[in-house]
Amino acid sequence: MGQHAQAVRGLPDRARLGLFFGRMSVKEHVAPNLHVRPLVAELFLTDNCNLKCISCACWRTVTRSELTTEEWCGVVDQLARLGIIKANFTGGEPLLRRDAPQIMEHATACGIRSIHLNTNAILLDERRRNAVIAAGVRSFNVSVDGPDADVHDKVRGVAGSFDRTLANLSELLAIRELYGLRVRMNFTVMRSNIEALPEMMRLAQRLQIRLYLNLATDRTFLFRDGQVSIESRVADELVDKTLAEVESILRSNPAYLPRFAELRYLRRHFRDVVQRDLPCVESQLKLMVHSQGDVGGCWGHDPHANVRDIPLADIVASDRYRDDHARFFRKDCSGCGSNYSLNLSWRPRSYVDDWLWRTGRRRLVPAS
Repeated sequence: MGQHAQAVRGLPDRARLGLFFGRMSVKEHVAPNLHVRPLVAELFLTDNCNLKCISCACWRTVTRSELTTEEWCGVVDQLARLGIIKANFTGGEPLLRRDAPQIMEHATACGIRSIHLNTNAILLDERRRNAVIAAGVRSFNVSVDGPDADVHDKVRGVAGSFDRTLANLSELLAIRELYGLRVRMNFTVMRSNIEALPEMMRLAQRLQIRLYLNLATDRTFLFRDGQVSIESRVADELVDKTLAEVESILRSNPAYLPRFAELRYLRRHFRDVVQRDLPCVESQLKLMVHSQGDVGGCWGHDPHANVRDIPLADIVASDRYRDDHARFFRKDCSGCGSNYSLNLSWRPRSYVDDWLWRTGRRRLVPAS
């Protein structure tokens, strides 16, 4: 579970995460209906966004009646009582909410030690950067969808977004040692930018930042749109052509780059979005709370309850939640590919495959 354990602060919480993965093995091999309570909260502060990405649909409508500051703080209180060890603040673009640092600070005050922010960094100027760090954020994912303005701005739909994102990301990287920050650069692989993946890898190495690859999908709740469906269809020939160059870079210098096992998952994703041979730990680890208070489901399946009506503890203990998450674990689902690296991280076989690749006995793209 390597990198994922590093994202959790404190030995007690890391021990709980290790126990969680142990229970996942029991669930897979011995007790398929074993209910394992979530440890991480995915908090969609807002569904609204300040960019217009062709791989996403959240910006196409304006979401109203989102949880208030007081309601979000109440949710955080409930999460702390549930034993949640990490809070991921996401969106949309969470920094669109002026109260985002206040809610994050409340999570820290409640004893949630690991606070994470997903952002496009457009709004992550000095004032907001200082505010979220003061609130306790020590982990960031920054979305960059191209190695230059030409690719990134076309995908993100706003001219000048690349320059602004890279400037704010660079400022964040300049202080990561000072505050002990964990920063990743997220690149969503899709039809319009897959050929830029090798240059993204080189950019990550120049910036000395871990590169994580999201995989375009139209199965998840913020991504169901006709344009996204087009971006989610990538021809095998184009995937293999790109991955041949990717493999060459990876063999030359793997620093800051995805693992072989993760890239092999990418190769299959665009023709087999479910990949049922890999159980979904992501769906078990995370409790999703949406911007209007909806709770339950996962990335590919809609929520079934609302925290405005039912306490979180009752939702998680309900038969519906338990039954749904038993199905999600065995991938009786629509499929999505979300956080596939977590699903790979607890599989010993994936590390064996990495070793076989390093010793030349595996190839990312089989010889024709």
